[in-house]
Amino acid sequence: MRKNILKSILSVAVLIPFISFAQIKMEKINLLNGKVEFNSPTELTKMTDEMWALKYHNRPKPTFVVSDKNGGVNLIADTTNQSASESQLGLWKDFQIEQLKKNRPDLKVLNGGVKVINGKKVGYFKFITEATDQKIFNYYFFTIVDGKILLFSFNCIEKLRVNWEKSADEIVTSLKTK
Repeated sequence: MRKNILKSILSVAVLIPFISFAQIKMEKINLLNGKVEFNSPTELTKMTDEMWALKYHNRPKPTFVVSDKNGGVNLIADTTNQSASESQLGLWKDFQIEQLKKNRPDLKVLNGGVKVINGKKVGYFKFITEATDQKIFNYYFFTIVDGKILLFSFNCIEKLRVNWEKSADEIVTSLKTK
């Protein structure tokens, strides 16, 4: 009997890493009349207007916003009116971080930079902020479409970061713009 219990415990212990790090399924998303393509987790679905209002108050709803059922994982994409070229993405990243720091003294930047993805430059930075009762992992990434900055924001509660950061990286590396 004791041997069977030990076997069961060991079987479950071996499976836990596979269950917790199972790859999240992705689907291709097209935005801006096919000018932008990226993969988005199928687990995230269109955020309702009610959830948007609850989470983001009076901010206008963006071009693309999906969330898990609890609102703990979110992916947003929106165009900006900010004209820029690829050579300015590093400066824009630095400016965004400075602006966020002014409003969020709790902001802790983890890393950032500019890299080439599918032939186009993409700026990015990852950071942690404090919410009312927990920390939030944020991943901003952005590129140029039609001479304007297209901004993506991925965030999740910090305790879900271990399960979602790799998927967020996959979203970024899947980004294609025309």
